[in-house]
Parts: sequence; C-alpha cells; structure tokens
Amino acid sequence: MVKAIFFDIDGTLRGFNQKGISDDTRHALDRARKAGIRLFIATGRHFLEVDSEDLLDGLEFDAYITLNGQYCYEGTPGRPVIYKNPIPRSQIAILLKILEETPFPCLFMEAENWYLNFVDERVIRVQDGIGTRIPPLGDPGQALEHDIYQVIPYLNEKEAVRLAACLPECGYTVWHDGEGVDLTPKGGKCSGIREVIARYGIKPEEMAAIGDGNNDVSMLAYAGIGIAMGNGTRKAIEAADHVTGSVSEGGLAQAVDYLLSMQNSPLERE
Repeated sequence: MVKAIFFDIDGTLRGFNQKGISDDTRHALDRARKAGIRLFIATGRHFLEVDSEDLLDGLEFDAYITLNGQYCYEGTPGRPVIYKNPIPRSQIAILLKILEETPFPCLFMEAENWYLNFVDERVIRVQDGIGTRIPPLGDPGQALEHDIYQVIPYLNEKEAVRLAACLPECGYTVWHDGEGVDLTPKGGKCSGIREVIARYGIKPEEMAAIGDGNNDVSMLAYAGIGIAMGNGTRKAIEAADHVTGSVSEGGLAQAVDYLLSMQNSPLERE
C-alpha cells in the first residue's frame, strides 16, 4: 500500500517555464491526500527559489527534501529541520582553489542564503532555461565560514567529470542540456528521503517517487514504485518501474491515478 509519494518539481509537477500548477495536477494531489497518502517534495532547488518564484503556486506538502536531499524540513511554520548534510569543508577549500586558478561560474547554496561568484552567458542561458531569475552575487570565500549544502558549477559534462575527480567526497549530476551541475555530498536525494520516511514511520516499499531528471534516478530506484515522466531523461526512464505521460500531457495526474489504482493491491515492482 502506498503511504507516501515524493514529487520532483521541475518537469514533474510543473514544466520548466510553466507558470502555476495545472488544475489536473492540483486535483490529483487532492485525491491522493483524501486517500490518506502523505505528499512530499524532493527537489534540487533551494527553498529561496521555490518561495521567490512561487514554483509550487500555493501548494503545501508534509515535508520538503531540498538541495538534492541535503537539507530537509517539515512543512509547518518555522520549517523544523529534519536532516542536513553539508559538503565537507575540505572539499569546499579544494573547489575554491580550483576557482582561483581556473575561474568558472559557481552558485553556492547555504541553508538560508545563496550567491554566485560571477555571471556569464552560460549562467544567463541556464537560468532562463529553467525559468528562474539569476541569483545574487556574493563572495565565494564565505563558503569556508558557512555550511554549504549544494554547489552548482555551470559546466558541461566533460568539465564536470574533471572537477568531480578533484572532489572525491562529492557526487554530481549534470542537468539542463549538459550546462549545469549539481554538486553535493554523495547519496543524492535518497540521503534526505531515508531520514524523512524514518521520521514518518514509512518503509521504502511503502513509498512512491515521481520524477524526470538525472537527479531523480536514485530515488526512483529506491522507492517501492518509481515513476518517470514521459518527458524524463533516458536514465530516469530506465530507473523507473512505470512511465507516465509528459508533464504537458497531464502525466502527473496519470501517475497519481496509477498509484491510487494500486491501493488495494500489494506494492510491487512491475
């Protein structure tokens, strides 16, 4: 029986440049709640993006796994923290040295703050592609004085591989047509998901996950049922147990109804 569903945001609950959440998605979430299912967000986004850009369009969830699982909090006033896992300072120090020798744009994400070292054409192109404004500029040196949960180097895949080789305690995921990288402690979204389901007394086999991107692969494989959106990447689709329609075709509602249809059946992989 499905007791919880974890949702990615971009390309899943909403299209990257979509304004607002569609009515069919809202109604589907309402049906899941009425069936007694807990609803969670699992995103690579910072809550500052989610809030300032109103990415969830007023929707509320039981808890939020943000920054690819490294900073998680309850969906109640005050955002009580469930789990946090910063990048080791030793890895940040190595990254800053690399940036001094070979500068490239990087977005540093603290719990309550975020900042870019500089902006170039790639940053403008990537941020436009995901439908959100350019973050503020800041001094990357402060990253050694504050916990950093995620860094986004604006690099292509070959450059990301070279960078990752210098940061053995970090994992990475390439996104947005190979021009952006999520750099976090190893483990991805599942790091936070494990802590959240433990808090709510839910077993992995009692949860479902819906996503579309490479950063969703680990949670799709971990969940009792992993559902990839029809617009998902090849890796996401390969990791999933079921593929629904694309986000523009009402795929999210289809995915939720698929899960609800299984409520009276054992939760099994196809």
